Amino acid sequence: MRVLLIANHSSVFGKELFDKLNEYGKDVALLDFESLKLCGKVDSDKYSKAFAKYRKLPKIHMIFRLYFIAKFLCEHNFDVVNIHTSRVIYTTILPMLSNSKLVTTIYGSDFYRQSKLARKIQKFIYTSSSKITFTNPLTMQSFLDYYGEFGDKSVVCRFGLGTLDVIEKNRNISKDIIKKNLGYSATKTIITCGYNATKAQQHEAIIESISKLDNKTIERVQFIFPMTYGDKPYRENIKKILTKTNLDYIVLEEFLYGDNNANIKLGSDIMINMLKTDSFSGSMQEFLYGSNVVITGSWLPYEIFDKEGIMYKKINNPSELSNILIEVMNDLPNLKMGLSRNIDIISNLSSWDNNIQSWIDAYEK
Repeated sequence: MRVLLIANHSSVFGKELFDKLNEYGKDVALLDFESLKLCGKVDSDKYSKAFAKYRKLPKIHMIFRLYFIAKFLCEHNFDVVNIHTSRVIYTTILPMLSNSKLVTTIYGSDFYRQSKLARKIQKFIYTSSSKITFTNPLTMQSFLDYYGEFGDKSVVCRFGLGTLDVIEKNRNISKDIIKKNLGYSATKTIITCGYNATKAQQHEAIIESISKLDNKTIERVQFIFPMTYGDKPYRENIKKILTKTNLDYIVLEEFLYGDNNANIKLGSDIMINMLKTDSFSGSMQEFLYGSNVVITGSWLPYEIFDKEGIMYKKINNPSELSNILIEVMNDLPNLKMGLSRNIDIISNLSSWDNNIQSWIDAYEK
């Protein structure tokens, strides 16, 4: 059985799923949605090179991207095609998928943040799909409640988190050494704000709230803003806002791999996750696994964390952040002592070994 993933190669989820399926001996290829580079038994730049001259054309680049994706599908035969994120534009290539089993993977934002019109158009994709996968049962239930159908083809397939293995490998390294290597303060409490450069992270609301902390508290803290991927103009705007504050902060801009990606979780004490919407945040889980006290929004669908007994803090809106931060910082040593239970829970929920079979079943059954 030949499987094609159409996903962003730069996204840890698609890339790690591709790698893990390879480890399990599956015949799998990955077509990068952004560049159209093909990764598989035989890597190919054929479509990437053909698309390159159109890629930077404003507004119409997507037409050419879809043209080359359709051309690729006509020239190659796959038993299963798994599209990652449900984009309205995928309706245009459905005729090229008539001879393949279509599996559609919904990340969360591609359902929650869509207009009624977009959802209506996307229904064509779901009707054509043999399986529709979700990263958590709550998002799946919201989807099923909205459409009132597709229950027979909807399944939960969680992404494993390869970074958990690296965090575990580095866990016994001195935190002082990790902080020094990252360029973090050796003496201050490290608070990480969000994990990418997108508006959905609500950085402005976070900054507004933490700027209200009293000077004595602010002097005890260094704030880290991981903005290594996402929207560059948005990142530049957040940097300008930060220059007008009295915060001690670091904006991370270079993409992080391997040890460095793991170590920003181990070098941090508190993580703030104020996403507008989410499905099953991998980054937040990594910070939990790295023994951070996580503060997140009560509006996010993390009931599975509550069910499993994860220890974390919830607030109802970002304006409450400054008060909960003071509370957490004043009790940080005691809170840290209770975080060890999160490690086993996250491992059971999100290690690849515990999740890869659900993907294989979605393709093969």
